[in-house]
Amino acid sequence: MFACYENLITSICRRLLEIAQTLRVGNRRLKRGFQLFAIHNQLQSLSNVSERKIWQETGIRLLDTVLDSRNCSINPDLFPVDGSFMKRSQIELLFQLFELGDPGVILKEVWGRLDTVVAERNQIAHGNLTSEEVGRRYSIAEINHLINLWEQRWCDFIDHIESSAQTRNFFRI
Repeated sequence: MFACYENLITSICRRLLEIAQTLRVGNRRLKRGFQLFAIHNQLQSLSNVSERKIWQETGIRLLDTVLDSRNCSINPDLFPVDGSFMKRSQIELLFQLFELGDPGVILKEVWGRLDTVVAERNQIAHGNLTSEEVGRRYSIAEINHLINLWEQRWCDFIDHIESSAQTRNFFRI
């Protein structure tokens, strides 16, 4: 389940960025979340820059990128990692960046279990527990219910994003 979930989230992010790039909306007219992707490289380069360079070079380039009305400099390979390794806060960040509302409303029951699934996956991945040990915590009925619920809510999630991103206005101000 976790691998499918991780792939879904990164694929959705990538696809939204690819669409924004394809629409050729200039950086200046992109919504704020998309602008962050457009200036990501410049933001990273600011971390070890002298004060003089900020005012004379790097800061100017950053502003030029943000205010560029013709070009879209979004790199679709970026993913906004929040450090939680796919816990709920990662989904909250994506929804915040793309202005998609409250993810808990869409994911409902899955929202409350998401961090548990991630934690159990991490325990298995780091060798603290075996998959059998985690599996024994649940009955067959509970596992089937969780899988069905997981599928239903993530399909709702996809539908929400798909309906939100149908028009060019989703990407631009």
